[in-house]
This record gives sequence, C-alpha cells and structure tokens, in this order.
Amino acid sequence: MHLIQKLTVFLSILLFSVQAFTASPLTITLSEDSELEVQTYPAGGKELLIILPSEYGIRDGLITLAQNLQNRGVETWIADPYSSWMLPVLESSLAKIPAEAYLKLFKYAQTTGKHIYLLSNDKGAAKLLEAIHQWQLESAPLIAGVILISPNLYINTPTAGNRGELRPIAFTTNVPVFIYLPSKSTLALHINHTVNALENGGSDVFVQVLKNIRARFFFRDDATAAELKASSELSSHIIQAMHLTGTYTQSRKAPPLQDSKWNLSNKTTAKKTGTLRIYNGRLKPENFTVNNLDNQPVSLFDHQGKVVLINFWASWCPPCVHEIPSMNSLKKDLSDQPFTILAINLGEPLADIQSFISTHPVSFPVLLDPQQAVAKKWQVFAFPSSYLLDKKGLIRFSVAGGIDWNSSAVRAAIKTLLAE
Repeated sequence: MHLIQKLTVFLSILLFSVQAFTASPLTITLSEDSELEVQTYPAGGKELLIILPSEYGIRDGLITLAQNLQNRGVETWIADPYSSWMLPVLESSLAKIPAEAYLKLFKYAQTTGKHIYLLSNDKGAAKLLEAIHQWQLESAPLIAGVILISPNLYINTPTAGNRGELRPIAFTTNVPVFIYLPSKSTLALHINHTVNALENGGSDVFVQVLKNIRARFFFRDDATAAELKASSELSSHIIQAMHLTGTYTQSRKAPPLQDSKWNLSNKTTAKKTGTLRIYNGRLKPENFTVNNLDNQPVSLFDHQGKVVLINFWASWCPPCVHEIPSMNSLKKDLSDQPFTILAINLGEPLADIQSFISTHPVSFPVLLDPQQAVAKKWQVFAFPSSYLLDKKGLIRFSVAGGIDWNSSAVRAAIKTLLAE
C-alpha cells in the first residue's frame, strides 16, 4: 500500500474513532421555562437505546457504556433530569421528575424511525416502567425491549422478617424485559417475586445472574477485577439482550394501574434501617440445620433456653464487616450468660469465608447457607439482617442493616431477654 493510501486509511480510522465518542446535546422542551437535557451518542444503526438514570445519577460507568454502544453502532441517549431541574442526586428526587418529560422524550425518539430500547438501574427501574406505562396508555407504542440492571421495584426496605411490597407498576407492566442481576445482592434472594409480578402483568421476562458481582458494579470506585471485567463486557451483553427482547416486539396497550403511584414519594419509605426494633412481623422461626466452618451440623433448636442473635452477613458487605468488632465484644461480655450468636453467611464459597475470617477474626460460630435457603425463609431484604430470639425461641427484636452491638439501647434489650 502506498504511503498516501496508508495515511488516508489511518486518518479515516482516526476520524471514525473521534466521531464514535462524540456526544451531542439534545433539548426536549416541555414549556417556556422547562426543558429536559439529553446527551446523545449518535450511531448509524437501526437501534436506539435510551438510558434513564437511577437515584445514583449519571455516573462515569453510564457514559462509558453509551460510548461503547455508540462505537458498536447502537445510538444511545442519556436523559439528565437532575441537571435539568437542579435536583440533588438522591432517591427522593426520582419522584420530582415530571412524567411529561420522559413521555416527550419517548415521542421524540419515535421520530428517528429506529427500534427503541430503554434502560435503567436500581430504583430508576420503577420510574422507567411507570413512564412506559403512561406512554402505553396514550398510544400503545412499539417498544423493542426494556433492560434493567439490579432493578429494585420495592416500595421500601422492610423491617427484618417482613416481606417487601412491590410497587403496583411491577404487576401492570407488559413489555419484553431483560434483567441483569448481580449475585451479591439482596435482590437476588427475591428475584422470583419480581419476575412473577412482571410475568403476571404480561411481560416476557429474561434474567441473567452475574456471578460474584456486586450491585452497581459498573460504576463502583472499589470495583473488583471481576466487576471491572463485567463492566467492560456490559455493552456486548446489552446488545445481546436487545436482540433477544427485540424478537418479542409488538404493540401493547397497558392496563390501568391497580393504584396509580406515578409520584410515589418517600412518605411510603420504611423506618430507617440500622435500628434495633421490637419485632411485630409474622415470621415464625423454624428450626434449621446448617454446617459450620468445620463441616459440623448446627441446629437452631440446639440453643433452646438461650437468647440467640441470628446474624445474616457477607464478607463483601461493608456494614457487615463494620459490626463484627462490636459483636465480638458482645459475645465476650456475655460469655457467662445463656447467650449465643449464630452468624449465617449468605452463600459465599468456603475458601472466601475462611480467607475473610483469617483477617477479621470472630468469636462466634460462622454457619454456611450455600443455597441461601435459610436467608430466604427468614425474609432477608438487607445486608446484614439480624434477629434476637428469646429463650423460648420467639423473635423479639430485629434489625435490617448494621448496628453497634455495644450501644446502651441494644445491651438493654438483650439484658431484658436474659432476665426473663
């Protein structure tokens, strides 16, 4: 090849690379004083993916994803409601995003003539599904597919031992849905609850579990090597999901919501996690038998007549790690009392647990729940989750989240149970 030809090819490749990572602003006008800002990453393909940010806002991981998809021929738009309405990047801001903004964005996207796919993550998933539902009520549009990463469709995080309540939109969504679900997430324990609701509404649902991956893997500052790899492969996976859900594309008219919660606010949020509370749930403790680190069976009923602290934990959960010292102190201070701690790990490999224990010693039994069967029966919705059982084996207190087990309020509650 002649030098001039080589330079021409090189410059063409360079120009393509520059164009492939060029974002263009788009403004969707709602009224004279209201606009939705959108960053677009144009591409010549037939697919258009619209990303609606979650409560975590527009993180670098979303921008990288949009650039990678653009480079592979998928035009991608990222809506920016936080900047548009000067909202703080918080969960409570999701309810303040005008419904009309997303509806006008979707309608404008229709004018491109491309196949429209929609994506969100975490609690942004509910806002996305609600926007789709509003769109369907108006025009029964062709939606090629919806991609949800770690979708949290629950109204709140329930107190330990209580089942979470799904938002009404989960039961009245009828579009093709592909879910990416990190295995290291409490959502993984209850994914069947979400899938069943979506399928009952008429959705075609597909789930891919990402093993050994934590939630928010594609924008974590502390991402592991496995999570970085998963992030680099995310655009490829999303394209595959688009191809799959695209085969189910059809015009679908949405049924009315059971209870319209388009502007569902944080007034429905549960009480703060991380606080020991008197238990008033319906969960009745059943006996369980699991193995300890020495492969010896341990049963709950082996500890009848004692006050028992059951703690569900994982080594990758920071609050779980932070409360270990106070749990060690609690066990030591009550060593002469009828009291014990049973720490049930949430399905991690034995080698990983042993490695963790070597650097974070514990003074209480660590038990294995490889299939997470016990955690599911005990309605674990947050990491960690703990239950205090009295000498009769009844749940008297519970807590969703990590706490200081040396606090005066916690010690007083345990002493009350010990004195009974």
